Amino acid sequence: MLKKLLIGSVLLFFLFSLYVLTFFKSGLNTLRSNPNEGSIDYVLISEDLSKKKNYFTWIGQATILLNIDGLNILFDPIFSDRASPFKNLGPKRNIPPAISIKQLPKIDLIFISHNHYDHLDLNSLLEIQNLYKSSVIHVPQGDKALLQSLGLNNVKEFDWWDSKVFNDIKITFVPTKHWSARGLFDRNQSLWGGWALNTKRLNILHLGDTAYDKMFLDYQDKLGSIDMTFMPIGSYFPRDIEAEYHVDPYEAIQLAKDLESAYTYGIHWGGIFFTQEPTYEPEEIIKKAMIEDPSLQFHTSIPGIVIDLPQKLVNENHSH
Repeated sequence: MLKKLLIGSVLLFFLFSLYVLTFFKSGLNTLRSNPNEGSIDYVLISEDLSKKKNYFTWIGQATILLNIDGLNILFDPIFSDRASPFKNLGPKRNIPPAISIKQLPKIDLIFISHNHYDHLDLNSLLEIQNLYKSSVIHVPQGDKALLQSLGLNNVKEFDWWDSKVFNDIKITFVPTKHWSARGLFDRNQSLWGGWALNTKRLNILHLGDTAYDKMFLDYQDKLGSIDMTFMPIGSYFPRDIEAEYHVDPYEAIQLAKDLESAYTYGIHWGGIFFTQEPTYEPEEIIKKAMIEDPSLQFHTSIPGIVIDLPQKLVNENHSH
């Protein structure tokens, strides 16, 4: 009896290990991450942004604060110390957020690309909505119930290619090549993707996390011209694990070309280490590519730089 129990336990452990290795190999790569160049530089924002218009700033990871004509938008806000379900375990920030939640201007719209802990930070959402109760949170299909169970309000859930209009902004949730999970047994039970905002001023795409895929070649036909893309450029090494889930900087450049994005800004690098590429390598590759091809409008910077929306885009009269 004891022998059968032992064999059964070993078999169960083997099957569980196989499940984890098969479906969570990217997550396991986090355990091996070993950045060898320290943390990236950053700027703590001291400027009062409440009266400033038409700018964006990278707060860290995939978190972007964007203002369009006075409307304040947050993508993938994470202000917690760790991207983890545990307070004292899991991937930790190497640098603080470039701005605190209390320093944020009044937030009108929040967009969540998928439910990984470095993109869907429940504590941050609770704190933001406690300050700004009218803020509207947009999530992929399958995540609304989780947010509402914690008392979050004004939660809008989107299927892929769903579109809704808010204050003359057309909001569309688009597929990316990635995955979702917050635990061991909920893989891909909710959707993942990017957010396209068609505004009177310009058209914006935030891609959260994605691998490269030819499907993006069709996005301009479906969305209209893309003026600005917030593009992930980190968490990509080793490629035998990460190529299925994350673009590397070279693929990010090709993806921007596929989208015919007029202006692209690289995010999702250097702030929370999940993978094994050298700390500054994403930025170095992007800068080298821009030197080699001066027509390439693909930029990145350290977190905390407040950047005015490119004038060439702001002054264009869009008719999408």
